Amino acid sequence: MSDELKSSNSQPPDAEPKASRSPAPVWIIVLTLVLLFFGAVYFDHHSGWFDKQVYSPYASTEELASYQPKSGQASLLSRGRAVYETVCGICHGNDGLGKPAQAPPLAGAEWVVKDVASLARIPLAGLNGPIQVAGKDWNLSMAPMGAGLSDADLAAVLTYIRESWGNKSGAVSVDEVKAVRAAISGSSPSAADLAKMTPVERGHAVFQKYGCFQCHGQDAKGGVSNANAKTAEQVPGLLYVADGYTKDELKVFIRRGERNIPKLNPAGPEPPHFMPQWGPIIKDSELDDLATYLFSLKPKGENPGF
Repeated sequence: MSDELKSSNSQPPDAEPKASRSPAPVWIIVLTLVLLFFGAVYFDHHSGWFDKQVYSPYASTEELASYQPKSGQASLLSRGRAVYETVCGICHGNDGLGKPAQAPPLAGAEWVVKDVASLARIPLAGLNGPIQVAGKDWNLSMAPMGAGLSDADLAAVLTYIRESWGNKSGAVSVDEVKAVRAAISGSSPSAADLAKMTPVERGHAVFQKYGCFQCHGQDAKGGVSNANAKTAEQVPGLLYVADGYTKDELKVFIRRGERNIPKLNPAGPEPPHFMPQWGPIIKDSELDDLATYLFSLKPKGENPGF
């Protein structure tokens, strides 16, 4: 029997118990610190910093405000910002400052403050060739990224551009957008005309509508200069997409786009042309017809040799 047990047994039955010191288990200290850490993280993400107006899942008054119903100009700007960051921001930057060799700035750009018709024509018809913005020359192609937007969404995004980053040029109305669209689409096939076309013919109309020809050429053979692109510094042709994709794969690629174009010189600049993300813009029926048209381009009975 141990000395401690002997000592305990030798005490009188009516003796008072005596307290003794012993170290706290390390695991209790570690567990306490872990609980404090995760409690602090939870507080940081869910407390709203004691603002009585903020409740989970919102973390701040700013986040809460973004979900509140808006009306009038605030509603228009909120809608325009959402469209801009989805469709335009990838090139022009969410800060409107543009990106070197890829897209000019919109903040302080003279094109933003021009008449509405001149501004609206750019996203509706696209732009190809030299242009001067804020005293700097640009020579790039912009697909008509606004062609698939509704009149309301295009009016909202143009209003947002004209009212952001220091720009103060006034709102754009839906009627103004409709007028510019009507002027541009005068030679475009009507809904009745489209209904009479084959899928290949409708696909070719989609190819024209969204300005695919600006980069891939009217005959889809490519060849447009794309400095430092691994594809011979050109935008590639589309004649043989049927050899590299199924139709479903091609539609996924068009929806997703391709932002990172392989460089010829890894240390060189980013190629200025890349595949836009068409998912938020192009309609599913248009995409089906476009894929059918692109698959029809492969020369019949020709061996490409690869």
